[in-house]
Amino acid sequence: MIHSKALRTAFIGVSCLAMIGVEGPSAHAAPPVNWQVCDWYAHPTPGGTDWSKYPVTYCADITVPMDWYDPSKGTISIRVTKVPSTGDSARRGILMVDPGGPGSDGSTLATKTAKSEPSLLSAYDIIGFAPRGVAPSTALDCGIDWSKYTPVADERDRSPANTALQLADARLVGQSCGAAPLAPYITTDQTIRDMDFIRALLGEPKVNYLGFSYGTWLGAWYAATFPSRTDRFVLDSNMDWRATIKDDYVDAWARGFARRFEVQFLPWLARHDDLYGFGTTAQQAQASFDALRTAVAAQGRGSSLDLLQAQALYNADGWPQWAGVLKALQADPAQATKLLPAVRVPTGKADSGAYWAVTCADTPWSHDPASWVAEGDVLGAAYPLVGAESTEEPCAFYPHTSQHPAHPGADNLPRMLMVQDQYDPATPIEGALEDARESDQAMVFVRDGGNHIAYDTGNACVDAHVNDYLLHGGAPTSAVCEAMPLPLDDKVYP
Repeated sequence: MIHSKALRTAFIGVSCLAMIGVEGPSAHAAPPVNWQVCDWYAHPTPGGTDWSKYPVTYCADITVPMDWYDPSKGTISIRVTKVPSTGDSARRGILMVDPGGPGSDGSTLATKTAKSEPSLLSAYDIIGFAPRGVAPSTALDCGIDWSKYTPVADERDRSPANTALQLADARLVGQSCGAAPLAPYITTDQTIRDMDFIRALLGEPKVNYLGFSYGTWLGAWYAATFPSRTDRFVLDSNMDWRATIKDDYVDAWARGFARRFEVQFLPWLARHDDLYGFGTTAQQAQASFDALRTAVAAQGRGSSLDLLQAQALYNADGWPQWAGVLKALQADPAQATKLLPAVRVPTGKADSGAYWAVTCADTPWSHDPASWVAEGDVLGAAYPLVGAESTEEPCAFYPHTSQHPAHPGADNLPRMLMVQDQYDPATPIEGALEDARESDQAMVFVRDGGNHIAYDTGNACVDAHVNDYLLHGGAPTSAVCEAMPLPLDDKVYP
């Protein structure tokens, strides 16, 4: 479907796309793109972001094959955004940015990056996009009937009746998403070909790239598939892009959240016992949290407490507010139904069809329900915070698997710059270190850092190393940066 004048201008017929092929288009074949000021920039939502304080951002909808391997199947729309470089003759190309997900709209990331990092805007046109399957690009609607979904009150309950409920919920999400006509074509392999098409449309020989979280997986796959078109790539908060998504989003996920909870959150809570009253040692704080969880579980909100605690671990800026909720619950556990809404698993992701399509199709998953009960038993015992939720795995019931995985490795990757916090909960350090070792990549390592995302979050050391590489090039080099103090702390506590 053609959505705008910009799309009509950028449209390439199916026959032309067929000639391009899956290896990607060349820059000289690209037609012009008719950029227009983004509607959300020109007409901001009342009470929302004041975009007038940000650089002007332009939008275009481009058309790509639904299936790059068979363009006769039709086309879909991809929303692209651009903040033009301010550097005139100093401009050196495009910097494509991706916020992660999968399933996250990156349309405004270019705008935010341009505002916070003006030196990058001097050197690059900064390019954002909403990946295929994610609105305002052609979106994947799973059509899930949420009235048939029953939130699991306590994922740690390993009774047959409770694990059967976990599997039923997983089946609903996995089968519903798999039945969507667009689902087989929402994969990382298809998305990187969209990225290369954007590169060609813009007339650029190479892509510079800044990707976060899943954006590191996306960037590594692009670099492995199109190494000659890869220039300066920065991968921040790295998934283990040499492994499987299951390894990343189940096993490593459970370990990473448990570690940050134990190593950083509980000691932080204990250091501020005067404010929150959970005890003056990490051991006392753990005991108090466990007692609180038992009381909250009795109110039917055990899973909610675990999963919202896990969400809080992404970024410590929210810890004082979250600890205030814990304090209120400790004073009156009966407030749990008010303060802790029932949640779906995993929190915040079940609404995104693109999340499930990419997660489930990029690499193989077991489709044996019994294996997922066993997985939840094992991970729940080892990592109580979120380990047991692994039984509720929609990918066990998702019918599609990509036939074209990129498998980044030591022999098909150019040099890139990795950035990694030591205690990142969502993308744990082990995978990043192994990726760096196996493929000889440089890394900016943030000692005692624990947030998920390190660049452009206030750490001057990290920002300096990343910007120096993106602006001046040369071989990427490794460095160690120190973390910033956690909220309310006067220093960094190892």
